[in-house]
Amino acid sequence: MVDLHWKTNMVNSDMSSNPPKLSNPSQSPRGPSLHVPFPTTTDFSPAPPPLCAAYDHYLRLPDLRKLWSHRDFPTWNNEPILKPALQALEISFRFLSTVSSDPRPYANRREWNRKIESLATCQIEIISILCEDEEQDTETRGTAPTANLAESGNRISYSESSLLPRLATWRRSKDAAQRILLTVECQMTRCPYTLGLGEPNLSGKPSLLYDAVCRPRELHTLQATPLEGNYENVNVHAAHQILESWIRVMQKLLERIAGSIEGRKFEKAASDLDAVERIWKLLEEVMDVHMAMDPNDFLKLMKSQLAMRSLKNGCIGETVPFCFRSRELVEVARMCKELREKVPEVVGAEVDPTGGPRIQEAAMRLYAAAAEEEREKVEVLQGMQAVEKAMKGFFYGYKQMVAAVMGNVEATGNRVGMGCEGGDSLTQIFMEPTYFPSLDAAKTFLGYFWDNNTNNNNNDHGKRVNSFVADRRIRC
Repeated sequence: MVDLHWKTNMVNSDMSSNPPKLSNPSQSPRGPSLHVPFPTTTDFSPAPPPLCAAYDHYLRLPDLRKLWSHRDFPTWNNEPILKPALQALEISFRFLSTVSSDPRPYANRREWNRKIESLATCQIEIISILCEDEEQDTETRGTAPTANLAESGNRISYSESSLLPRLATWRRSKDAAQRILLTVECQMTRCPYTLGLGEPNLSGKPSLLYDAVCRPRELHTLQATPLEGNYENVNVHAAHQILESWIRVMQKLLERIAGSIEGRKFEKAASDLDAVERIWKLLEEVMDVHMAMDPNDFLKLMKSQLAMRSLKNGCIGETVPFCFRSRELVEVARMCKELREKVPEVVGAEVDPTGGPRIQEAAMRLYAAAAEEEREKVEVLQGMQAVEKAMKGFFYGYKQMVAAVMGNVEATGNRVGMGCEGGDSLTQIFMEPTYFPSLDAAKTFLGYFWDNNTNNNNNDHGKRVNSFVADRRIRC
């Protein structure tokens, strides 16, 4: 039953009996206070175990995890990251194959081809970035398993097991597959090797042992079939397998970021943070493929054939968001949130137990510094906030996607209230305060400093910022 007294309850719980007080501007003419209270945030928690177990079984995640974790090349440190990324790309090729052969007369194959081609392009871009970073790191440089094509007299290397070379010769998928091959050629230009999917390879670079790394034959045994004639089951299954594969990549990157910060390898940490930000945006695009699914077939699959609402969360009548059935998604969201714990280590200051602005002041000095090492730290801090923005953007986009394909009641977890405190769990995630209040305060005061020092010489702005920080500490 719907609580018809929700408005009364919300007013009684959210509104204080004391009227709000307006501060006198004359009492603080020199800018805002440095005191920033730590915000109350929402803890990430997965769906109940039966729901998570059903989700894992549906996507065959135990078998996928075995493929992800299997080390075929122990000396290749980047294998745990690139292997699931390449497997997600291969699943996208299978996705293209299934939508191209969809027998339903009302299936919009042209829109599907465009979406999957765009999805593959984004994945190839991230893979190329990971390969470039691998070459920049002395610990991983030259460790990737490759074959020198020049020795065999060939320039183009075709994978024997990947679906992409075959899709490039099939009439229905030829155009999209050939454009994907050209994307591989362009994106891998700055990398020391190419992927070996049949791309032109005009520079004659070594080719990655794609079949040995990705294992396409084993991967394609984990695909789904139409459920009782419903072809949307194949599409939902493929989309979420791609999602889970990239979540695995992000999890390994976040673990590496923590190690890089502890080892003071800030340039490497900043580069990995950029990759994590891009992956969050990619996950949002993966979920957007649901917009191309047939509404009737999709709702029949989710509500009837898969019985998505057969189990409830703690609240009566509340549907658990489907994304929270993924334990790995909840885990990486928590890891991204915990990046805030690395801020004191990056700025080189300890948290003041009395709640003082020690971290904010150190961040302000860091933002105003000009040394190269300090700039690397700034890039790390910027990367952390970019990850937060991308992550909250994913959950916001997911909520809007669910509302579009399943209705607004489903998107709000069957709740009537939409407030941040009393609303659904998705709303609480992207409406909660920033995870980095110290960095937020530091930029606020730095902006206030420049707002009142517009005519000063930029060459000594670092000294002026330090003086400003000291002056603020005395007054506060």
